Amino acid sequence: MGVIVMRKIFAAAFLVVMMCATTAFAAWGQIYTDQNDNEIYADPDNVQVTMKSGDEAEFNAKYRMVYAERGRKALIDWYRDNSIVPAGIESLDNDLTTIKFKRDGNKRYYAIVERIYYTASGRAIEGMHFYDPNAKWQEIPIGSVVDVEYYDAILVVDGKKYNPNY
Repeated sequence: MGVIVMRKIFAAAFLVVMMCATTAFAAWGQIYTDQNDNEIYADPDNVQVTMKSGDEAEFNAKYRMVYAERGRKALIDWYRDNSIVPAGIESLDNDLTTIKFKRDGNKRYYAIVERIYYTASGRAIEGMHFYDPNAKWQEIPIGSVVDVEYYDAILVVDGKKYNPNY
């Protein structure tokens, strides 16, 4: 009798965990595929406005990049070319990046605050974690991945509905 009860408890707990995991990733929508076939995803619910006044705004957003084989190889080659070979880099699957954005009139800027690289199993790859809370502002290049990410986030900041198919 105890084994049956334990199996039911385990099954119920597993179902709850799976529902929570599905909910946690449900809002992520693909917004872009880059030149290396890597897919970039955004979650409009994680855009945080830190300041907004007239034509000025500062806000943060998170993006997830899922690496295609070509993109994964290009990044690994870059690390190797720069004599950096973090343990586990061959298992690279995706990354999670936090970007600060700033709009000042017609000028648009970004600063990458954090980027963490992960394996397919969800383990962070040691030595591939970038964090700079005082990252320097850079102007957003038109037509870049960051331009697409900015446009995606500003829809939320300006109160417009997110549309992953714009």
